Amino acid sequence: MAEAVLRETAAGGKPEAGKPKPKRRNLRPYIPLFIMVIPGLLYFLINNYLPMFGMIIAFKDVNFTKGILASDWVGFKNFEYLFKTRDAWVITRNTILYNLAFIVLTIFFAIATAILLNELRKKIFTRFYQTIILLPNLISYVIIAYQRRNSFDPPAPE
Repeated sequence: MAEAVLRETAAGGKPEAGKPKPKRRNLRPYIPLFIMVIPGLLYFLINNYLPMFGMIIAFKDVNFTKGILASDWVGFKNFEYLFKTRDAWVITRNTILYNLAFIVLTIFFAIATAILLNELRKKIFTRFYQTIILLPNLISYVIIAYQRRNSFDPPAPE
């Protein structure tokens, strides 16, 4: 580094003090990893962000002959109408109660299942039931799709 500064000064050039050259990173070895990330990103975008465009329906006076995007924009008038009705409190209360009941029951059944599995005398039964309970969550959907296709589609003629 010092030699390069001396050469530049000897040649009449001004050295750039304190500014190191940016390193070029070779990203070529990581291309397969980037390609592997694409399906996960697509899944994430399609399932988490694409439905967000449906939120504009809440702010429009939807006329299906015009279409959703061409319908008139009404802003918060739909919300004003909703909260002026007598049913707004009932709808909100039911939503909160359904969610609370779902959370409480899910936790209760999860703890009850764990306690029941812990009380089994033979560990082989515990492992068997754990496997049966968890297997649907662990099998890849791709494998399930292939099994469905192989089970229900007719074989290709040779």
